[in-house]
Amino acid sequence: MIWKFFSPPPFEDENDRFRAKVINGFAWATILLLALAMIPYLIRSTSDFTVPILSALIVVMIIALYLLRQGKVNASGLTIIVLGWLGLGIQAYTADGVRDVIIIAYIALGLLASIIIHWRAGSLVILSSIGVGWALALLEVNGLFVPRPQNPVVFARDLTFIFLVITALIYLDTTSLRDAVARANKSEKSLRAANRELRELNQSLEDRIASRTAELELANQRNEKRAKQFEAIAQLAHATASNENLETLLPRLASLISEQFGFYHTGIFLLDEKREYAVLRAANSEGGKRMLARGHKLQVGQTGIVGYVAAVGAPRIALDVGADAAYFDNPELPNTRSEMALPLRVGDEIIGVLDAQSIVSNAFQEEDIEVLSTLADQVAIAIQNARTYERMQGLIREAQRVSGAYLREAWRVLQTDETNVGYRIAGDEISPLTRPLTAAHVKKAVRDGRTVTESGKVAVLAIPIRLRDEVIGVMDIRTTAEHEWDEDEVDIAEAVVDRLSLALETSLLLKSTQRRAEIERITADISGKIGETTQFDSILRTAAEELSRALGGSEVLVQIQPLD
Repeated sequence: MIWKFFSPPPFEDENDRFRAKVINGFAWATILLLALAMIPYLIRSTSDFTVPILSALIVVMIIALYLLRQGKVNASGLTIIVLGWLGLGIQAYTADGVRDVIIIAYIALGLLASIIIHWRAGSLVILSSIGVGWALALLEVNGLFVPRPQNPVVFARDLTFIFLVITALIYLDTTSLRDAVARANKSEKSLRAANRELRELNQSLEDRIASRTAELELANQRNEKRAKQFEAIAQLAHATASNENLETLLPRLASLISEQFGFYHTGIFLLDEKREYAVLRAANSEGGKRMLARGHKLQVGQTGIVGYVAAVGAPRIALDVGADAAYFDNPELPNTRSEMALPLRVGDEIIGVLDAQSIVSNAFQEEDIEVLSTLADQVAIAIQNARTYERMQGLIREAQRVSGAYLREAWRVLQTDETNVGYRIAGDEISPLTRPLTAAHVKKAVRDGRTVTESGKVAVLAIPIRLRDEVIGVMDIRTTAEHEWDEDEVDIAEAVVDRLSLALETSLLLKSTQRRAEIERITADISGKIGETTQFDSILRTAAEELSRALGGSEVLVQIQPLD
């Protein structure tokens, strides 16, 4: 508690703390020394002004300490310097003048002013103190001031007090300077440590930035690669949208994939019917085409990366290192350094393998599997669509063949029932044709299956009549005067012929259906009558009678072949 009373008040600013420490130490040291200096004067009970002046200086120091406790460092320092300067001058004037030992105290006051205020303030105090010394000397010379005689012992004593004050001030100054130097060294060490940490942090940040920059650059490259891959997939999806057979589709897909993705070799394998071999069906490289020409195939689950993927149904990447390097021992593809095979799936069924090879080592990464699997799915869908298209085309051709055969047979039967081969209309007169037309333009229209037009004095227009894809007749149009056939007239005539063809086909189908229904009715009637008896002879007789009646009284013989 006592130590806290004598200690200077705390300040946040470092400079204020230093000045407060000097003022506080100087004031307390001065109070102590002035009190000690007053004791001899109090014992002797002298009548001079020394005791009041020293007491006034102690009061000045107390005021300065009070101001310091209030946080007013500048006011406290100025109080000591200004009032102390006046007190010292008065003490010298009332005592020994210029020879008074108190004059030396001006040195301590100037030093204090330099420390707590500024060197200019210290210089001002020293200069004014010199002025006081000269003033006292001039007053004494001119007889205006008579100094009292001073005892040497008293002079030595007062000089001792002055030196002690100066010593205390020097001590405070040096300790403060040492503290300042220590703090500066500590601050320097702290700054060096902080600088080192900042450099380390800066290096760490630079490393992180470089790492992140590299990661971002790699991510950008990957994103660009993905964008190009998806763009290529979109182009392939557009290219496979058309319906075409496998023989033209697969080579086009292999070339497109190799071109869009920059693959050295692209091969498309399809499983055979027994699912024992993966057969190469398309390739873009020269070596792949030679393999294709000799019917290259790989056994499922046994040979190479393609056989493995065909059996397992999972993508596989082979690199030019370790055991995978054995996969590249193919004389037809000597430049292969990395390979990826992806299964071609339709639902849960594996229909083949897409094989991609590159001349770059480690060209394929695990992250490429997802993107290229989308490509494989597109290829599988295109293959399935092509197969479906081929099957549908085959079914359509078969249906057309059966339908055409049926219509031709019905037309043949219909022709046997009809005696007229056509009709001729001239004005309001309609007459049947008894023999086929034999004009050259008619034969040409029937032979070529195209409309024949001839303009001039005798203008003719011959339009073939088709039943499905077969020409069954012709419509021959002639004019009695010179005429030029225009496009609208030809279009009208062809439209009428189209409607005629459709009507004939409908009539033909109706008559054929009616004929078939009549045959089924007669057959059912005969079968019913045969089934009415169980006698062997009656069954034979009934069958012969009913069949003869149905065929218009034709002779019918029924014979059972005797057993050998």
